[in-house]
Amino acid sequence: MTATSRRHLPLLLAGALTVLSGFAGSGTSQAQAQSSEWAGKKLVVGIHNRTPWAYRDKDSKVVGIHPDVIRAVFAPLGVKDFEFVVSDFGAMIPGLLAGRFDIIASGVAITPPRCEQVLFSEPDVAVGDSLLVKKGNPLKLHSYEDIAKNPKVRLAGGRGSENTKNAIAAGVPESQISLFPNNEAAVSAILADRADVTTLSVPSAIGVIDEQKVEGIERAVPFKGLIKPNGQPAKLYTGTVFPKGSAKLRDAYNAELAKLRASGGLKPIMEKYNFTADEDAGQVTTAQICAGNG
Repeated sequence: MTATSRRHLPLLLAGALTVLSGFAGSGTSQAQAQSSEWAGKKLVVGIHNRTPWAYRDKDSKVVGIHPDVIRAVFAPLGVKDFEFVVSDFGAMIPGLLAGRFDIIASGVAITPPRCEQVLFSEPDVAVGDSLLVKKGNPLKLHSYEDIAKNPKVRLAGGRGSENTKNAIAAGVPESQISLFPNNEAAVSAILADRADVTTLSVPSAIGVIDEQKVEGIERAVPFKGLIKPNGQPAKLYTGTVFPKGSAKLRDAYNAELAKLRASGGLKPIMEKYNFTADEDAGQVTTAQICAGNG
């Protein structure tokens, strides 16, 4: 496929799709999928090569929660050919707008300003804060509230991080918090018994355990973080990103994503990359998030 055809693929796909209800579902036969207009199409997918989102493993295969999700969602539509292109995170949306990618599947959070530029699928996972504790979670910490009500608990936080700000907003006294320049230093403080717990984003915590394989540390699961005034948890919700001209493709994707979730097929993909039930996007919708109500 030429670069020009790749740039125009979303428009071609949108034009080919006239009746959403005619798409192959998760239980559709292979023959039906092959007969759809989507069969044999290639999608160029922007990724930023970061665990657990989308990255190349030791065998150079592209893996991660979002490549696995889009493979599962697009398969019933007859789309099984993906060309993954690595880009800097900040360059992915500009690359989509310039036609270098057809979609982005790499941990992009849905935000109102981004909703002005691009289309998002419905949320797949919710990314909030997490706690890393010593193996066995000896202090039984499962929320910022647990830390706040035990003045002996020492929390290691990243200097200037949103996670630390959330802990303070949730009631953890600053007197219980020691600030460190980066995640590695905060985790090291636990191992050196200079802290009991550290707060990190969920992807950072997964990286410590899954990629860096730090021994003697585990995630505190379940975990309750900061609850915002509107009653929603302080989380970022991620989704697959489409250009504005690909609304029908996005809608078809959403229909299959809903089927995947309803069938229980999303859960094992999340678990494969160490996402837990805490990271389920629940009933929050992209429309709510784009309107600033997520």
